[in-house]
Amino acid sequence: MGISFEADLNCWPDDDPSMPLCVKCHHNEATIHFVQKVDGDEKVDAHLCEACAQPTMARLEAYRQGRQKCEFCGGTAFSPLPGARNIIYACCGCRAEYARIFFDLCAAEHPDLIQRSKREISFFDTCFDSEVEAWSGVTSREAVQKMREGRPDGQKKKP
Repeated sequence: MGISFEADLNCWPDDDPSMPLCVKCHHNEATIHFVQKVDGDEKVDAHLCEACAQPTMARLEAYRQGRQKCEFCGGTAFSPLPGARNIIYACCGCRAEYARIFFDLCAAEHPDLIQRSKREISFFDTCFDSEVEAWSGVTSREAVQKMREGRPDGQKKKP
């Protein structure tokens, strides 16, 4: 599956009176146009103000960093965990375990989000809904804690 992210900064002329409001805060003028595509199909198309776009821009930069160390098993990681407020890198196996735990918690606490997300974990990075993001941040910390339980060094055992 090919996922691509694009963000156009200052995508409206200063004198354009039709500049939309930010879809997240609904207060500030949107100056950043964010698009996410999966296998060439547009999944997210959002207009954000600079403040609301900052976490997404930081996450995009984290994706561009290339090979990193998995913070759970020490393996090779290429992307941060979705839904987490902090940038936490995880290998494919640990990312899958995180997603399983995260969706188990989601099913127990917010089953409506299972349907809204279509069980795509990346939804929690790009929904631009403040309430979902707040819940996701707390739930992500819970999922990460569950993954680290039982290890004095805070890392998961390698299989």
